[in-house]
Amino acid sequence: MFWIFVSFLLVTRTHTLKSGENIAEILLSNGISKKSTAQVVSALGKKINLRKCKPGDKLYITTRPASQPSGREGKFIELKYEQPHATWVVDSLNNVSKLKERKVLIYLKGTIEKGSLWDALLSIGGTPKLVYEFAETVFPWDIDFNVETRNGDKFEIFTTARYIENRFIGYGKILFATYLPKEWQKNKKYTGIYYPKGRHGYYSLDGKSLQRLFLKAPLSYVRVSSRFSYSRFHPILRIRRPHLGVDYAAPTGTPIRTIGDGKVTFVGWRKGFGRQVIIRHSRGFKSYYGHLSRFRKGIKKGKYVKQGKVIGYVGSTGLSTGPHLDFRLKKHGKWINPLKLNPPSIKPLKGKELQRYKEYKKELFTLMSGIKTLKKILPLSAYFIK
Repeated sequence: MFWIFVSFLLVTRTHTLKSGENIAEILLSNGISKKSTAQVVSALGKKINLRKCKPGDKLYITTRPASQPSGREGKFIELKYEQPHATWVVDSLNNVSKLKERKVLIYLKGTIEKGSLWDALLSIGGTPKLVYEFAETVFPWDIDFNVETRNGDKFEIFTTARYIENRFIGYGKILFATYLPKEWQKNKKYTGIYYPKGRHGYYSLDGKSLQRLFLKAPLSYVRVSSRFSYSRFHPILRIRRPHLGVDYAAPTGTPIRTIGDGKVTFVGWRKGFGRQVIIRHSRGFKSYYGHLSRFRKGIKKGKYVKQGKVIGYVGSTGLSTGPHLDFRLKKHGKWINPLKLNPPSIKPLKGKELQRYKEYKKELFTLMSGIKTLKKILPLSAYFIK
């Protein structure tokens, strides 16, 4: 379907790419000559891979209509090619330019009302990617959003909204975030400040890294279907026996990440656990991941993996009634409840670096009050939207 805009004898036609279409045939069908089409496609092809044009991308084709009523071909003026995160412009001289992004500072705040951070954040204009960054980049070491969110919990986010012209293309880095539990930890307020010069990214008010030895959970946005217990009724064996781990119910194929840095000590089939990965960490810890559908390519015994690295995918192998992850944790050879783990933090900022952080934090807080910008630290526009 075409949308046509006419201004000062120029005509702009809008076309949304469909599966199987290419830019050349669309230009030709809009009255652009074969010569001009070839030149435009050649110029644009030097900047981007035209084979990766996708359905949903938009073309804005501007021409000057032919002087003769019977003339089919008009003079090519401009092509604007709009992708999800970039917009390219080709002019009549076949010069190609990429439109610059504009970043706007924005403040979001909300309250959990349906037990879900996802629903709460999306309801106030957030995106799935922003939810992921909040839960998996800022607070994955402090809060397990699978089980710990409650109605009435409050959150704040200070970030940037990215635009090309007036088109919103997504959010940038979260600069500041808070999470205030209503019940499960009264008077406890979690705060994360992005420090671009810091080694670990997000820090507390007093300069301690939010990163810890272990993540709170090996999966994102799933349901805990069975908790740590010394006497649980097994649904297949039909007997009561200890369940010394946590089951996370999730669709088959859901990525599983290691909770901490460590060395893989086992990859393979292990009786009732089906496909399993075992990782040895520092300070006497071992983590166990069972019932996997498959292992990630390259994960093998002896390999060193970093925290958050995907090691496999949820399945239902072994003694399992449905797709889930059986996650277990040992410390010095003794099983412990993963949901009660309180891992130590990474070393805090010290000395001159701590002083620089305090100065940065002061500027950030001033910015959040709408008084001055952070241009010396981050390339942002001077806007503040509530």
